[in-house]
Amino acid sequence: MLQPDYEQALARAIEAQGSIAFPRRLARLIATQVSADCTLMVGYREGGPAVYLYDNLRHRRELLFQQYLSGVYAEDPFFRALSSGLAEGVYPLRRLVAELGADPHYMMVFYQTTGWREELGLVVELERGQWLMIFLGRLQARSFGMQEQTRLQQCLPVLAALCRQHWPHGCAEMALSPPGQPDMRARVELALDSFGHNRLTRRERQVAAWLIRGLDNYAIARELGIGPGTVKNHRKHLYAKLGLDSQAALFSCFLNHLITNDVRMSER
Repeated sequence: MLQPDYEQALARAIEAQGSIAFPRRLARLIATQVSADCTLMVGYREGGPAVYLYDNLRHRRELLFQQYLSGVYAEDPFFRALSSGLAEGVYPLRRLVAELGADPHYMMVFYQTTGWREELGLVVELERGQWLMIFLGRLQARSFGMQEQTRLQQCLPVLAALCRQHWPHGCAEMALSPPGQPDMRARVELALDSFGHNRLTRRERQVAAWLIRGLDNYAIARELGIGPGTVKNHRKHLYAKLGLDSQAALFSCFLNHLITNDVRMSER
């Protein structure tokens, strides 16, 4: 028999489908079954960068944007396991590392820095070649017990169905905003279009926009029909003009610009 708090959280998650509130409601639904200090949702897709979807991190959150989403995700045991055919399911990180191994640099340097002591991962296949990863973390060395894992495994068909309905074309498609506001994709595109408007040349803004989307120099060169060396020069110049030193810093700068744009729009 379903628990009342689970039923209520499930109803609220269903109501939020197609809106920007869905990932937060999904996290609350999962929390009725397993307690965790941290929840992170990331989309993975073959041949593309990791896609940020949701987090409630309060400890070392800067690592998510400055390192993990900027490339460290490729060393994550879950990402590597997905590339090797990991099936939809619930997996403790310790089990994954024991069975498949892990990059020592990732575990000893990056993972320890996050402060997470225990981690449980929920794998949902949104469509072929695209997955949703829901990471649950604990800041104390308290393992996720078999009873907790079993509860999540039993709920997984419902959770997966909700996620596939919310992201019908995979996690690359952003959720919609509440009625009366521009949808998330439109908000990002507007922010990309205006980012660096008074400080960068048109070509530098194009390169910046593709960098923010996660492309490397060679991919950007193909998109713009120019050489990788030319992209590298534009990249160097736009970093200097914006006072930045890395792609992670560029992404953080863009997030601030996006938030500022949203504030301006809400004040109109």
